[in-house]
Amino acid sequence: MIFRVLDLESIADESVWTHGEPTYKMVPAEVPGMIDLRAGDPVPPPYACRVVALSWVDVGMDPARLGRYYFDRCYSECLWDVSGSPGRADAAEYKMLAAFAAAMAMTPVPTLVTWNGRTFDLPVLSMRSFKHRIPFAWYYAERNVRYRYSDEGHLDLMDSLSDYGACRFMRLSDVARLCGLPGKTDMSGDKVADQYALACREPARSDEIADRVRRYCLQDSLQTAIIFLRRCFHLGKVDAEGHNIALGTFRASPSVTEAIDLDWDRLLL
Repeated sequence: MIFRVLDLESIADESVWTHGEPTYKMVPAEVPGMIDLRAGDPVPPPYACRVVALSWVDVGMDPARLGRYYFDRCYSECLWDVSGSPGRADAAEYKMLAAFAAAMAMTPVPTLVTWNGRTFDLPVLSMRSFKHRIPFAWYYAERNVRYRYSDEGHLDLMDSLSDYGACRFMRLSDVARLCGLPGKTDMSGDKVADQYALACREPARSDEIADRVRRYCLQDSLQTAIIFLRRCFHLGKVDAEGHNIALGTFRASPSVTEAIDLDWDRLLL
């Protein structure tokens, strides 16, 4: 069984969205622990979020294996166009979305793990795949993939750890630090548009800047994957020894250690 821990980064696609249209943000509600949607935050709707970076980490699960869970593989890419050509920008996004579609063409379909993916990542991937004529059938074929209160098909860790809105939603970076992870380092999602603008101003540095965004996207996927392992222990699906053995498979991977610098001893149980 494969748990695919997914993250993406996006910028506004102004060819399908106009600044100034009503948009929304989550703010504290009058009732403690709840949130409201209020107008004002200039975040594009899902269909207008052009994907510029996409990463996932595959965590395998084999009941017969020591530790049960293990790092399997990862994918990370940042592709954008700084020439201003809509066709080239579409081609870059299409390449990443097509790679994701091909990776989901497995039997059985991997169980997705995200942080706030139910309200952002998956709607974005669905609508941008809709734009590019890329089939998204696996998302609609099984009810549990879209059913909020099931871990089957898709586990939104933010939603699950907050008891589906019973308490306030939490930031990935904060929960990461709670587990001994670094959280956000020198980048965050709200800075990706600025990095893209910098690449457009300095095309000679475009590849360098894109690699920085790619690495940041993978860091978020990796930290989410390690939080997923901690949740498996928290729910009693694996004991402390099994958790530490599983963590060791991450530590042993050059792909992981090249992407993020971790104090592995702090993560042990």
